[in-house]
Amino acid sequence: MAKVVSVERIENFGLWQKYQTQRAVLLKFLESNNASVDNLSAKTRWRPKFASTKDLSSEINEFYLFHGTSLENAHIIAEHGFDERKANLGGLYGAGTYFAINACKSQQYSIKHSNSGQYVMLVCRVILGIPFCTTAKHHHDRRAPDNPATAGRPYDSIFAERDKANGGQQKHNEYVVFDRTQIYPEYLVRYTVNGSA
Repeated sequence: MAKVVSVERIENFGLWQKYQTQRAVLLKFLESNNASVDNLSAKTRWRPKFASTKDLSSEINEFYLFHGTSLENAHIIAEHGFDERKANLGGLYGAGTYFAINACKSQQYSIKHSNSGQYVMLVCRVILGIPFCTTAKHHHDRRAPDNPATAGRPYDSIFAERDKANGGQQKHNEYVVFDRTQIYPEYLVRYTVNGSA
């Protein structure tokens, strides 16, 4: 069982500006091209109690999602943002940044900080845009597949749906983004598991 120790809001104006610019660009693109997104709201129901979700845009599939990591990486991400160039090429759905709506899935990637015994998880605003809803693996891909509806432009993310992706073996919904400007790390959550301190 997990116990939240603290929730810290990250305020990084530079990252926030880049995120807001990308948000505006995608909204404008969809409007200009009369395009629409496969709305994932029904499959992405988690809402953090400590954050307002009223300004999230369902038009571009904007959600709060979990990302598990180490304390050291969380501090680097809070200062500099995510860096897709460091993503693992062997990732099941490509070399992107992975998110989940289930904390237990992101917990698999959290690393215990040895000095405190605490784990950390980031809660991020993520723009999924027009997602590619996959059933296959995408090892070694550096971006989502091309979108035939928008010639020369890939999908904005990959959505791996539970019980459908990975040949039906996917246990949790996962979301993969390949562009750092589609992510804003907004909260750093410190927690313990099974009473570890």
